[in-house]
Amino acid sequence: MFKQMFAALLIIFSVSLQAQERPAAYAVDKELNLWNKNINDTACVFADIAYIRDYPGLNGALLDSLNAGTKVIIKSEAYNNTLIKDFHAPWHKVEYTIGKQKRSGFIWLGLLALGTNTDKEGKLWMYGFNKYLNRSNDEAHLSLCEIKVLDASSHLIGRTSILITKGDRPSTSGKIMDNMGLAGLQSIYRIGFFSESCGVPTDHYYLGWTGSEFLPLPGKTNVSDAGVSYYEEKLLFPSEHGLDPSLIIKDIIEGEVIDPDQKELTYKESKKRVKYIWNGKIASEIIEMK
Repeated sequence: MFKQMFAALLIIFSVSLQAQERPAAYAVDKELNLWNKNINDTACVFADIAYIRDYPGLNGALLDSLNAGTKVIIKSEAYNNTLIKDFHAPWHKVEYTIGKQKRSGFIWLGLLALGTNTDKEGKLWMYGFNKYLNRSNDEAHLSLCEIKVLDASSHLIGRTSILITKGDRPSTSGKIMDNMGLAGLQSIYRIGFFSESCGVPTDHYYLGWTGSEFLPLPGKTNVSDAGVSYYEEKLLFPSEHGLDPSLIIKDIIEGEVIDPDQKELTYKESKKRVKYIWNGKIASEIIEMK
């Protein structure tokens, strides 16, 4: 009898302790983030395996695990901003389907793709954060952004990673392009991180896809500073410039206002052209002797 009473008290104490470990209410997170997900938006699991929990936090009990490419529907606002994998993101309640059964639970937003695209063959292209590499500066630290391609059966067929600077950029998007005339490529995947703030660049990253692997290509950056100065890069691929089919061109324009006190601003511009030679695997900058 004593043993039974002791076991019962132990269970009650354990349940009470767990209840104390988890807050009774969810802390609503109003911070903007690159995912920009609203209630009833559809998102894709980006992590190879993403755990669904019964509470928006790491101390929530595990309910399910979902594979990369699984679609979920956002069903709540953001809760409990949490540091995982060296970056902060909130939790959302999501709805998903396993077999024919609809289920729900909480997922950490960092496990979902930042952006997704589907090509004509049904392949899913997506990208997301893996981790931050340098937290010495919360706005400018480097982030490891991973890119994945899944076939129509949701099998992983390619992946790679690029380094980006997070900065104060509120939006992002991806685009599947054709090979733009570059030999050896089936297509090009372009990822953009956009800024509306003065002095914060908008960056585009380009990755060539051979059908089995990603190959890095030159990217481009644009930035302006309150109308005082600007810097613009434009990429031209063979199908655009119509010149040598192994040539990639980057045109750069820098402008600086001559007299900021004038009513109509005029700028002093400088232009530069950078050329890259593409050998089917690597784009190498051509150094021209003056």
